[in-house]
Amino acid sequence: MATAQHLTAEDLVSTPAEREALERVRALTRDTDGPMERHGVRCFLICEKLAADAGLDVDREVLLVAGLLHDMGLYDGASSGGVYVTDGREYAESWLRGMDGWSPERVRLCGDAIERHHEIRSQWDAGNEVELMRRADMVEVTAGLVTYGAGRGWVRGLCRAVPRDGVYGEIGKMVGKAVRERPGTIPRILLRGREPGRAQRPQS
Repeated sequence: MATAQHLTAEDLVSTPAEREALERVRALTRDTDGPMERHGVRCFLICEKLAADAGLDVDREVLLVAGLLHDMGLYDGASSGGVYVTDGREYAESWLRGMDGWSPERVRLCGDAIERHHEIRSQWDAGNEVELMRRADMVEVTAGLVTYGAGRGWVRGLCRAVPRDGVYGEIGKMVGKAVRERPGTIPRILLRGREPGRAQRPQS
């Protein structure tokens, strides 16, 4: 990725599922190229970087859809009042099942990447895409203090290409809303309730 160039989600989406995911993000957040949309873009690009550096085989479409949607369970319209990562998973799966080319396994993989992105343990056993999303979100929310080998210079370039303006404010606002409205669910974002669906070789 040439991080000197400004990038938007529009530059990345190409398939019907990717375009649908972007439209849903914009409808839920009521914003275009807003902080959470750009957060999802950065997470996807970090996933791509980590996968390329490690020589991992990944499903790009699954990663981009999951990257865009992974925090949407925080928003009215995707939330059912439960654990927000599970709400986000169920929201994504509900319409992905009707998309051409989305087998049950791919739908499951995307759902796992969304639901498990805050897990405190490695998720390689659930799929490369699942662990990459977990790592990418950590790189993103720490603004590169944690890099998993991506390099702080690369992360700084990413943040120039896809600006971070407003991301902490938006995340804080939405997490604060979840704390007020469903406080008992917050600790459960770190603890999954489903077993992995497939095995992948672990990576350090």
